[in-house]
Amino acid sequence: MNARPSRLLVLWTALVTLFILGPLVMVLLVSLTPRDYVSLPEGGPSLRWYAAMLARPEFVDAALNSLWLALAAAGSALALGLAAALGIAGRDFAGRGLLLGVLMSPLFVPLILSALAILAVFSSWGWTHQPSRLFVAHTALTLPYVVRTLVASLAALDRRQLLAARNLGAGPWRCFLRVTLPQLGPGLFAAGLFAFIVSFDDVGLSLFLTGTGFSTLPVQLFSYASYNSDPTIAAVSVTMVALSFAAVILVERGFGLQRLMR
Repeated sequence: MNARPSRLLVLWTALVTLFILGPLVMVLLVSLTPRDYVSLPEGGPSLRWYAAMLARPEFVDAALNSLWLALAAAGSALALGLAAALGIAGRDFAGRGLLLGVLMSPLFVPLILSALAILAVFSSWGWTHQPSRLFVAHTALTLPYVVRTLVASLAALDRRQLLAARNLGAGPWRCFLRVTLPQLGPGLFAAGLFAFIVSFDDVGLSLFLTGTGFSTLPVQLFSYASYNSDPTIAAVSVTMVALSFAAVILVERGFGLQRLMR
């Protein structure tokens, strides 16, 4: 009686996995083609398009811009998200749900609408400095991921250690630095890593807020794909997916996603 549902579940899981990973596998194969156009590597795999990717200064410069932007946005989102999570977790006050909903709202608003609204506000202020306005936008984009992760980590905090420290005469700051912060280490690392990945891979916000003077790697890739169709696009895409996948695996092996996100 249980064998047939189990086989159906395995088959369904395999089909869903194939549906998700199939396009990524095809992009990987295209990135290894030795030909000058998008095709499968029929004559054997080649890394020429990965070398071509590194030889293009616009991709390298955009990748460095994305790297520094993602690091800055993740750092600021961690600072703001930690303060918000400490104020929300473990407390029941009027408006708590509303406050948490406001902090999570960037997840529910389409990125195009958010980008248009941010662009309209910045334009009305005369704010034309592209790196700084991207920094503000990416901080707002990544903040919900940080808050959600840290609230979950604070819910599992052993508050008996805090009570013991307070009973022994430790002040609020010493309790935070010596008790709370060490226990939040895995959650802070995971939250920062998620924020970094979201910022680094963002296209929707960056597409409206970048320009000729400053561009991120996803936007540069989008612009390149609009006028070119060689396998360099596949090589860049595979590299970005591989880095994101490696980061998630690092969090899973080091801390466990289920423990951090429950």
